[in-house]
Amino acid sequence: MAKRKVAYLMVQQILRIICLILISNLRAMAVNSLHIPHCLGPCSTIKNCFHDCVAQGFPKGGTCVGITLAHMDCCRKWS
Repeated sequence: MAKRKVAYLMVQQILRIICLILISNLRAMAVNSLHIPHCLGPCSTIKNCFHDCVAQGFPKGGTCVGITLAHMDCCRKWS
C-alpha cells in the first residue's frame, strides 16, 4: 500500500515538472513570436532567395518558408 502511494506521488511530481517546462517554453515562444522574420515576398517571384537576402543586408542569407509549396515566402535566416 505504501509503495503505491509513493509511486502516485512520484507520478504527480513528474507531471508537475513537465507542466512547468511546457509553461516556460510557451512564454519563450510568445516572446519569440514578436520577432517576425523579414520576408522579401513569394518564392515563386524571387530567383535566388539566399542571394537576394544577402543583397538586402542579411549576411546569413534567406530560405523559403511556408506551410504549403504554393504559399512559400523568401525570409531571412535567423541563425
